[in-house]
Amino acid sequence: MDTTENIHDQDDHNEPDGKPATSSAESPALDGGQSDQEGYRQALEKTHSRLETAQKRIDAMLLREIERQAAQRLDVPSDLFDLGKHQIADLLGEDGDVDAEKVSAAVDSLLKSRPNLAARPTGWGDVGGGSRSSSNDDTPDWKTALRGHQG
Repeated sequence: MDTTENIHDQDDHNEPDGKPATSSAESPALDGGQSDQEGYRQALEKTHSRLETAQKRIDAMLLREIERQAAQRLDVPSDLFDLGKHQIADLLGEDGDVDAEKVSAAVDSLLKSRPNLAARPTGWGDVGGGSRSSSNDDTPDWKTALRGHQG
């Protein structure tokens, strides 16, 4: 195709002042702007929904972090909220992150009023089971005692 033909084809689609021609269906002023307003409203609702979802995720992450810190000293970390009546916002710093000092102070106050909520040590420790290595080879054990009586 010749380039002059392309230029002439483009000119056919423009108004005499050089602006692109618009049909009456495309003009928002002619249909009252309702479609644009509806589009904006739907976009706003979608954005609001996404923001609420993101806020719920952030709150869940903050809750898990607070409970993780409280679990070091409380048997049931959710007691900080259930029995201590604390809110997530009470335990955040000015920057919006979990403030470890505020969590520690909240755990302290809860344990002061209810010491039985403290974390209990886990495990049995050493109960004397299993094989042990002897530090002194001259110490008699059952194996040598039984061999001595057989021979």
